[in-house]
Amino acid sequence: MKVSFLIFFHAISTLIIGIMYGKEYKKDGWNFVRERKDVQVYEKEVGERISFKGVGIIEGTPEKLIGIIHNPGRWKFWIDDMDEGKLLEKKSDFHFIFLQVIDATWPIKNRELVFESVISRVGPSRILLEMKSVTHPSAPNDEDRVRAKISYTRYIIDPLDGNRMQVTFENLSDPGGRIPNFMVDWASKSFPVTIIEGLREEMKSPLQEKALLPE
Repeated sequence: MKVSFLIFFHAISTLIIGIMYGKEYKKDGWNFVRERKDVQVYEKEVGERISFKGVGIIEGTPEKLIGIIHNPGRWKFWIDDMDEGKLLEKKSDFHFIFLQVIDATWPIKNRELVFESVISRVGPSRILLEMKSVTHPSAPNDEDRVRAKISYTRYIIDPLDGNRMQVTFENLSDPGGRIPNFMVDWASKSFPVTIIEGLREEMKSPLQEKALLPE
């Protein structure tokens, strides 16, 4: 009887939590997908595509987190399948343009991303990092790669007590070319988890430096 009660209690608790998440995020069109490695993953229809979001807690400061995200020299240590990454232009302390090349599985061509990244402050404590695809004279189209498009990538950073942050990662992208839908769906649902997990590990590295943040 004790085992049955615990199973029943767990099932009811899971149902209630799922309803709470659903009510909270469906207001903005977000639907709860799953939780993995303490990262909650959500999805939302945007036209004919699906946007994904991951929410998780990371220990450390926003200054170091932004420093990690804007350090192409160490992208390969926390971004899956990173083949190449570099800074193309620093427009200001809070506005950068980067190149990324993602190593795709043969026979799919590698994906190339050229994007700007802008740091801003929202209110007294929230930090927002917004990215979107751009063109740049230092990155002409390469016939051996497919130029993917970032409609938007956002890192929403909310500092918490105890040297912690709630980090929300949102992404809506077009990988370009012909990729099976099931592969795109699988990668999109896993990507927010691997990004936040990767940032958690990289926050421990003494090789990462802090970034400047807007006042």
